[in-house]
Order: sequence, then C-alpha cells, then structure tokens
Amino acid sequence: MIEIYNREPGDPNYKSDVLETTDPIEICIGQLKMLLMTIKGEVLGDPSFGLSLEELVFSMELSQKSLTDEINRQLTNYVPIFAQLGGYFDVQFYAGTERDIVYLNFFIPSYGNKSPTITLKLT
Repeated sequence: MIEIYNREPGDPNYKSDVLETTDPIEICIGQLKMLLMTIKGEVLGDPSFGLSLEELVFSMELSQKSLTDEINRQLTNYVPIFAQLGGYFDVQFYAGTERDIVYLNFFIPSYGNKSPTITLKLT
C-alpha cells in the first residue's frame, strides 16, 4: 500500500524530502488524523466518513460509551490498519470550568513506546 505522506513541518518526525510512504505505521497515523479532523459530509461520495468530534463530544446526550462506540465503528470501517497494528485508544472526560475536556489517546504498540501515538484534546 502506498499513501501520500501527510506529516506537517512542525511535526517532530517530519521529513522534508518524502512525498509518499509505504510504512504501515505512517499510513495508519495519516488515516487516523484524517478521520479525526474530518466533519461528516465533507468527503464527497461518502457522507458517513469523519467523526465530527466537536459535535459528538459536546452534544448533551453523549456518553463516554457512545463516543467510544462511534470511534470504534469509524476505525473498523475506515482505518482497518489500526487494528492490524494492534492499535487501541482511550477516551477520558474531565470537568472544565466553562466546558468539559475530552482527551482521545491513540496507541500503536509497534510504534516503539508506551506513550500515545496521537493525542487530541477537545475543550
């Protein structure tokens, strides 16, 4: 599989001379970023793609379980390489002063360390 290299210059692992990648971990990270940052309906031809995290996290009837279930569903459908690499994630809710805070941590064990490969904080 070949994917477009999508790391940004501010990323600590950015390589300026790379345009595409065949590394499964790089591919997985790119697909995770795309899924996390896409609002449903933004991708032509597949209105179900994307998590719409802002809407999901801050809707009044949302529970941690329903958020976890939606992330699992999206990962299964759109980022199957995440499971193939042994990836897992956790969702942590914290009470904020004005809005609640949610941390989404995505781990890929074969990436070489115990810290999350991707962490996203929503406030």
